Amino acid sequence: MIEYVGKQLLISKLDAAKRQLETVIELYFSHKDPVSIHTLTAASYNILRDLNKSEKHPPLFIKDRFLNYIKPGYEKEVRNLINQAENFFKHADRDREDIFEFNPKQTELMIYEACDSYRALSGEFPAKFKCYSMWFSSRYPNLFELPNDYLDLVMKNQREVEDDRREIFYSEALSILNKTSMNTS
Repeated sequence: MIEYVGKQLLISKLDAAKRQLETVIELYFSHKDPVSIHTLTAASYNILRDLNKSEKHPPLFIKDRFLNYIKPGYEKEVRNLINQAENFFKHADRDREDIFEFNPKQTELMIYEACDSYRALSGEFPAKFKCYSMWFSSRYPNLFELPNDYLDLVMKNQREVEDDRREIFYSEALSILNKTSMNTS
């Protein structure tokens, strides 16, 4: 819940994560800076991860459950790999002269899981989050157990979710989702 007291903004952790994630999605679909997108995604993800733990929800996958599949003794190494980009973009205490090779694709799954976590924690699924989730599942349909009719539709329209059409997809899908949510209110 966002509330102003005078000129001060009072905001909950859940609302902070939501606002960060909404901004991430806007930046992502506008092809903005991948470093900023990743850093803001990680901030939102970590808030949601902490809230998820405190609410006793099942652990998130990327930073928690994934480690269950790692051989004993390698967990710390894998955790460091998972957090490598996030830490490189936030800190300069040990590696100020280093150059980091970053693949922005790694952020996409984290955005998807953050959207899903927000939905589980809040009980709401904002249109921007739905839009990103549709985009992601359509871009990577083989990652998901999807109904055959949805999978057929995705495969027939694969060009619509190519990376160079991101902004168009977002604009059109968000417009439809916003109209749909107004009609169901």
